[in-house]
Amino acid sequence: MKNFSKIALTCLTTLALSSIASAFDFTALSADEVSTLKSGEVFITVRKGEELDHNPTVTRGGIEIMAPSDIVLDLIKDCGKINEFSTDIRDCMILEESPTGEYDIRKEKFAVSPFLPKFKSTFRTDYTTDESNNHIVKVTRISGDLKVQDARWDILTLEPNKSRLIYQAAIKPSLPIPNRVIREQTAIGIPVILKNIRTVSEAHHEMNMKMKDLIKMDDLMPSDNE
Repeated sequence: MKNFSKIALTCLTTLALSSIASAFDFTALSADEVSTLKSGEVFITVRKGEELDHNPTVTRGGIEIMAPSDIVLDLIKDCGKINEFSTDIRDCMILEESPTGEYDIRKEKFAVSPFLPKFKSTFRTDYTTDESNNHIVKVTRISGDLKVQDARWDILTLEPNKSRLIYQAAIKPSLPIPNRVIREQTAIGIPVILKNIRTVSEAHHEMNMKMKDLIKMDDLMPSDNE
């Protein structure tokens, strides 16, 4: 009976994730989105997911970053660095972590807006990387104050020192907060977060490059023994 319950839970979870995934287009950007990215701006679309259970707020946004995709991934992945790009997240705690780094389970407390209640959420994050060094970060709800919480970060390697970050999410609070309010606050907050990720990632990349230059200069300097 216990095994049957586990199988049933797995099937239900798979179906739920499939319905959420249908709201996301992971493969293509529109001409307008590409044009916006090339201009150095953030593109953002926030809508009501009427085709999904609970009608969550569905968000899609993106930005291009002059830094390697690994740096962007490390920033998003590190609980200790999360406040460098998002002041909305008040607490971040890793509860469980794969020894190989393929997933973690974390607990966060965050606010969509200073005017709204803080939410608590426990979720699983899965990390995958393909042969082109494109990273995918998937967020799946486990428990907490969000009835729906599914998100995906695609960190694409455009050039060795240039990345494209695409964020897509579906969220629905359990609390009786109007969808319109969530959409309005998301449309304001997500572009700020994406720009902050760009600023911090580019600063980390610049610091890394300076450190490499210093190491090269040090290697070229004659030693005292010569």
